[in-house]
This record gives sequence, structure tokens and C-alpha cells, in this order.
Amino acid sequence: MAKKNKMKPRELREAQKKARQLKVAEINNNAAPAIAAMPAVEVIAPAAEKKKSSVKAAGMKSILVSENKMYITSFGKGNSAVLEYEVDNNDYNKTQLSSKDNSNIELGNVNEVNITFSSRRGFESGVEINTSNPTHRSGESSSVRGDMLGLKSELEKRFFGKTFDDNIHIQLIYNILDIEKILAVYVTNIVYALNNMLGIKGSESYDDFMGYLSARNTYEVFTNPNGSTLSDDKKENIRKSLSKFNALLKTKRLGYFGLEEPKTKDTRVSQAYKKRVYHMLAIVGQIRQSVFHDKSSKLDEDLYSFIDIIDSEYRETLDYLVDERFDSINKGFIQGNKVNISLLIDMMKDDYEADDIIRLYYDFIVLKSQKNLGFSIKKLREKMLDEYGFRFKDKQYDSVRSKMYKLMDFLLFCNYYRNDVVAGEALVRKLRFSMTDDEKEGTYADEAEKLWGKFRNDFENIADHMNGDAIKELGKADMDFDEKILDSEKKNASDLLYFSKMIYMLTYFLDGKEINDLLTTLISKFDNIKEFLKIMKSSAVDVECELTAGYKLFNDSQRITNELFIVKNIASMRKPAASAKLTMFRDALTILGIDDNITDDRISEILKLKEKGKGIHGLRNFITNNVIESSRFVYLIKYANAQKIREVAKNEKVVMFVLGGIPDTQIERYYKSCVEFPDMNSSLEAKRSELARMIKNISFDDFKNVKQQAKGRENVAKERAKAVIGLYLTVMYLLVKNLVNVNARYVIAIHCLERDFGLYKEIIPELASKNLKNDYRILSQTLCELCDKSPNLFLKKNERLRKCVEVDINNADSSMTRKYRNCIAHLTVVRELKEYIGDIRTVDSYFSIYHYVMQRCITKRENDTKQEDKIKYEDDLLKNHGYTKDFVKALNSPFGYNIPRFKNLSIEQLFDRNEYLTEK
Repeated sequence: MAKKNKMKPRELREAQKKARQLKVAEINNNAAPAIAAMPAVEVIAPAAEKKKSSVKAAGMKSILVSENKMYITSFGKGNSAVLEYEVDNNDYNKTQLSSKDNSNIELGNVNEVNITFSSRRGFESGVEINTSNPTHRSGESSSVRGDMLGLKSELEKRFFGKTFDDNIHIQLIYNILDIEKILAVYVTNIVYALNNMLGIKGSESYDDFMGYLSARNTYEVFTNPNGSTLSDDKKENIRKSLSKFNALLKTKRLGYFGLEEPKTKDTRVSQAYKKRVYHMLAIVGQIRQSVFHDKSSKLDEDLYSFIDIIDSEYRETLDYLVDERFDSINKGFIQGNKVNISLLIDMMKDDYEADDIIRLYYDFIVLKSQKNLGFSIKKLREKMLDEYGFRFKDKQYDSVRSKMYKLMDFLLFCNYYRNDVVAGEALVRKLRFSMTDDEKEGTYADEAEKLWGKFRNDFENIADHMNGDAIKELGKADMDFDEKILDSEKKNASDLLYFSKMIYMLTYFLDGKEINDLLTTLISKFDNIKEFLKIMKSSAVDVECELTAGYKLFNDSQRITNELFIVKNIASMRKPAASAKLTMFRDALTILGIDDNITDDRISEILKLKEKGKGIHGLRNFITNNVIESSRFVYLIKYANAQKIREVAKNEKVVMFVLGGIPDTQIERYYKSCVEFPDMNSSLEAKRSELARMIKNISFDDFKNVKQQAKGRENVAKERAKAVIGLYLTVMYLLVKNLVNVNARYVIAIHCLERDFGLYKEIIPELASKNLKNDYRILSQTLCELCDKSPNLFLKKNERLRKCVEVDINNADSSMTRKYRNCIAHLTVVRELKEYIGDIRTVDSYFSIYHYVMQRCITKRENDTKQEDKIKYEDDLLKNHGYTKDFVKALNSPFGYNIPRFKNLSIEQLFDRNEYLTEK
């Protein structure tokens, strides 16, 4: 039989890369001829539909191994685990641990290699599914696998004080390590944003005032270090930080985070505000030290315990911030929601007492328990209206749509939360059994059909009240209910642990998407840890799970999971502070093209900020509504520089690349709304080119005559101007956000390097006297030199890859990798983007942008340097106007001890492109 003409892995990766580049090449004016001449588009395979594994869909959650036993669990309610079976690893005899009523899977044959089971409920019930036996590897059976880094035992000793012959403890530990990874990313970004708000310019070695802030110092020590017992060096560092801290306050840019200094002549009130801000920044700085440097041997710097050890004034600030938020939510809740509550009481009076409705509505609005049901109430309502309630989408409801949908969602919430809990659990199971997104959509559609018959009349009733007169009458209703009704429901700071309060404090510096990402990840990880602890403590498994001192917090994982869910619901991106408006107007005008040296008086004159009168503030309001209140504008100011963003936007090649990542349908809409005389028959390339030209030439003069209260043609011009600004901010946001995301991958790698170095020092004598800061290659270098004696199986078992890593280590030097590490920590690529991005010959990926700018930053001369001191790859970099692959590998050589991570971060084809954002 003839052999199939199968591509080699390298050829396949190159073909995939070229296919991805094709679209960019078609719209890139300076694309390399070889790319422009590539074959047709059909080589690009369509994205595969997201598909769940049959093992998970059938209900199996995990297979845990402890000594000579295996424990098989299934998915219970929510994320809970049901212990189903115990299997003896010697003879594979099985014992059922769950009751027949609670059991979700039926175990079949178990042997050395495979485990067979079937689902008892829903998913192809009775059909056998195979999964591998986790104790089997390379034809050999061992009770518990080791890890490729060889650090399992050291991690167990760090977290539990001893080693274990199971895979349960290490899985719990990996969840804790995931928490530290995501905190490393977000805290690094927050520190950069705060430094960036100062407008610091220069090289990657700029003063990082956040780096000198420590929660070990009280506010009194910070403001008067001379009166402390600190060393002279530390006193000097504090004085520098204090100067920068005061400068940051004067910029008013903390207003972007919703922090506003009180307008008062009372110095005590003003000082109290400054003290709180200092505490917030110092805690951020302390978390950064904990997650970016291995400090596990110092309890006062441990991430999970320092907040309970430092001075109580820090905890008082956290209490203040949380109580302030709860007070704003709780104060006058009933009166503030009078219209909705009145209507609901009237509609639901046959089934619920009025007090109960009020409590449920508080739960729905504030605690958002509907998000913990395991399915989407919003999606159910959307399916109902799409299929059966089209009239509710009529334009007549536009002004009240949000209120109407909220009330509809509340009725559905009550149905599953109180009336029909069993139906909700059944829906969760059906969704879990769904293998594809299409199957999930079908499950929601089937459920929506059942709900429509039940709630049609209620939805009609709600819609009938959605008019001005009805709402006005409801607003007059006598709401003679005491706010004390909600006393048992209302939350305050005392209900949360300080770790949860600390996470809430971090959300001050994040936007809505970042808050959701951070809290969703943390909730998931703490929920997993809670389940592992529950299994470990169960009578069936019963293994030791006493955490060491620095990790006692995780004994409260159940409580923290619940608290973080509350934090997620009360945290939101804060509106910019009013006192910062002048600073924001300056940034807004600058990003639209006015010179950033414009005086405050000139800004006031242009926008008529000091003038009073009707109809004269149209331009001011237009800039406020379409620039300042845009979350994308705020993100750009946090992470970039308004003047530099405007300069980068003049690079059509870069703008075309970003536009290439925006879906074609969205490009069509942008083109239609932004171009005055659109030719809708023109090609997509021509449309993107026209949009790029508009972004390049955007000028404040284009908007200065826009009228806020416009009609006719003037209104058409205003809407077009809004669309152009929206497109401009979106494109620049996508560019900066994706580069921040790329940098995050390397932040995690640095975090893991710092952590793993500390672990390896405990087991490798050759590292005992080494300092990572002196040479970031030292860990990979030492593990390569140990060869067969190395505990690291990645390097021990693959001589070819080990030699490749050794070459990359030798192609780097300690100065180069130290500078690389600092550039990652300080997001230098984002800050220096404008300086180098114009030199790139071909822009075809964020990876290539990132590494070209990074390599230019690494080779940049701080002072006059002799020619012989030139970095090895500098000539190639300048000659080719693109990043050098071998240079990337040399810079990443500190990560070479972890081969998969090293390859994923060094080879563009392997870099996870799912990290990139597109406008949808």
C-alpha cells in the first residue's frame, strides 16, 4: 500500500503560519513578495467548533490516585465532586462509594491501561466510554506519576510539610499556583499603570516608585522616614517614593480609577484620603513582591498572611473601602427600586409575601445569585423572545428595555431559585452532557419553549406597564416598608475575610473585563481547592491535609469562594472622578491630535469649561460622552500615552494589521458608519484601507464643530464623528491590549522561574549559593550541566533538546537576560511602542511586533557604548527590520529548564494565538 503524503510537523507548522499570514499579506502594503504570492485562501481551515471531551460530558470529573487506590469522582451540583468508586490498583477490584440515587456514572472494566464507564443520566446513557488509567505510563504501571520538573516532593513539603504517594495533594497545590500566576499578571499590570500615570519617560531602568512601597511601613513612616529606625538607604528610597506619590496625586490621574480627593479645607479629611491611597498602593506593591519574587520563607511577605500581620491601619482602610461600597448599595435600596418592587409585588402577590419579594430582589440585584445557578438566565430569556416574544423587541420599548428585561429575568430567577429547583438541576445536567456549542443552544431552546407557556402572560403584564404613565404611577406607590427587612440579607465589611477585601481593593485599578477575568479565575480555583479538601477529609479517602503556616487561608476555601462571588458582583469599573475632568480633557484632546503642551486655559477656552449658558457646551459634552466615558480611552491612558498613541495611529501598516483581525461584517458596519460617501461595492481590502487612512489622518479639527443637539444633516455628521472616534479608540485599544496580553505570558514565565529557582535550591547543592538576580540563566544552565543527575526529566530524558537549550544559553549573557526580565516586568514594549514600531518591515502578528520592539529595547544604548560591545544579534535586527528568532530563544533561555514553556514562548507558530483579541 502506498504511503500517505503526510507533512512533517515542521512543514505543517510553517504551512499554518503562512495561511494565517495570507489575510494580513493581502492588506499589508509592504508585505514580503513571497507572502503576497502565496496560494489561495482555501488553505485556511475553518475554526473547529468548540467541543467538550466525551469523558467530561458523560459526567466523570477526576481520577485521583493515593498509594494503591484510585478514587473516581463525578460532577455533582455546581462544581462539587461526588465520590463514585474506589479501585484497588493491584487487582482492580472496585467498590462503589456513592448511593444509587446520587450516582452519576457506572464503572465498567478497569485494567492496567484503560478505564471504561458509562453515564447513568442523560448523555448517551449506557454507552461505554474509555479513558486512560492514570497509573499507566509507557507500558509500565506505577501508583503515582512524578512530574517532569521533578518538584512534586518539594512543593508538597512547602504546602503540607511532608511528601505524599498520591496525586491529590499536588493537584490542590497546582490550583494555588494558578492563583499566584494570575495575581502576578494583574498586579504587574497595575503597578505599571500607576507608574505610567506619572508620565515617566525614558528607558526600562526608569524609577519604579511602586517598587519601593512596602506594607511593612506605616503611613507615618512613609511621610516621615527620618523619625524611623530604618537604614539610611531605605529612608532615601522612601523619600523618593514620597516625592513620586505626591506628584501622582497632583496629576489627578488617580481619578481614572475613581479615586477622588475630597474638596474640603479640613486637612484631616484630606490626609485621611491620602493615607488610604497610600495603603492601597503599598498593598499592591507588597502583593507584587510576594508573587514576583520567591518570598515563601518570610512569613510577613507571604501573599496569604501578610495582610493579617501588618499594622492594623491597613486593615482599617480595607474595611473602609468595602463598607463604602456596601453602603452605596444598601442605602435606600427599597426606595431606590420602588418602581420595580411595586410591580413585582402586584404580580407575585398570590405566591409570595411582599417582604419575601423584597429580599429576593435584593439577592437578585446585589448578590446576583442567578449567576450561581449553573446556567444563564439571560440566554433563556433571549431564546424565549427570539422564538416567541418578538413583539417585545419593538422600538417602542427601547427607552425601557433594560428595566423590562431585568424584571423578566427576575421572574425566571425566582422560578429556578425557589419554585422549581429540580428543573434547574436537570437543566445543568443537560448542559453538561452537551458535547458542542450547538447542542447547548438546542438545550436552551428546548427549555425556553417550556418557559414560554408558563411566563407568557407575566411577560405581557410587564410590557403593559412599560410606559411613562404607568411607571410614574408606580413611582408614587406607598412603599411603607422598613429597610430593616433587609438586615439579614445586607452585607458589610465584617462579613468578608481580609484576603477577600484585598482582592476587592485590587479591582479599583481594573476595568470590567479584567475584573471578570480575575474574579472568575479566583472563584474557580478556590472552588476546586475546596473540593479537593473535602475529598481528602472524606471517610473513604482520609488522607492528611494539614496545610503549613503560610497557606492556612485555604482551609477557608469554601467561605472565600462565596465571598469572592460577592466581590465579583459588587465590584465594577469605577466612573472617572469629577475632580480629574481637566486632566481627562487634556488627555482626550491630545489623543485626538492636539499638542499635549496645550495650556489649561486654552483647554478651558476650547471647551468653554468656565462659561455658563444654555447650548454652549455641545463640544464639551461630545468629548465627554464619546472619549472620556469610553472604557477603551481609559484603558489607553492607563497603559499608554495619549500623544504616543496618536503617533502610532499614523502608521497605516500597523492599523491595517489590527483592522485585519476585526471580522469582515464588523468592517462593513464601520465603513458604512464612518465614511461620508461609502462605496459598499468596494472590496474589503479597499474598505480597510479607507478606514486606516481615516485613522491616520484623524484630527481634532474634524470634531470641533460637531453639535451635540444636532438635527438633520448636522446629526448625520455627529453620528459619523462618533463612529470614527469609536473605531479609532477600538483599533488602538486592540493593539495595546493584545501586546499587554502577550507580555502577560512572559510575566507568568518570570514568576514561575523565581518560584522554581527557590524550590530547586532546596534539592540541588550547586544552586545553594547562587543568586538568580546575578544571572537569570543560572537555573537552566545548572540543570543542563547536571545531565543524568538532574531531577528535571525534560532535560534529563532529551539530549537533543538539552543541547539546543545549552546553545541558546551560550548565545545570551547575564546582562541581556537581566534587561529582558526588567523589560517584561515594566511592560517596556508597550511604553516604547511608538519609538520602534515604524521600523518593522512586515506586521503580521502581535508576537512579531512584541519581539521586534523588545529586541530594539534590549539593544538600545543607554550611554555611548563601544562598537565591540554590540549585542550579537543587533546587526541582523537592524538589517532585517524584523525580530530575530535566535535572539528570542537566547532571551528566553532562562526558561529553558521547562521545555514546553520555552518552546511555546520562543516559537511563533506555537505561541497561543487564542490570547489575541478581536472586535466582535
